[in-house]
Amino acid sequence: MTGKRRFGLLMMVAFAAGGATATALAEEPHLARALSALGDARDDLSATHDNKDGHPKAAMALIDRAVAEIRAVGQ
Repeated sequence: MTGKRRFGLLMMVAFAAGGATATALAEEPHLARALSALGDARDDLSATHDNKDGHPKAAMALIDRAVAEIRAVGQ
């Protein structure tokens, strides 16, 4: 998924989740870009083979926590 498409999707999800989150992301483009980059990283990690002693899975869990923290900014 391209960065622009992911950004648009994240904005729609944020809007659906609550107007405050969408407003925070619109006012802070760095947060929106961070969410996009984290989403790209998660996609890349999910495409790896799980023969890395669970490290990709652990990294995805950390990404999920980071995304939750960014979304909490607007709440």
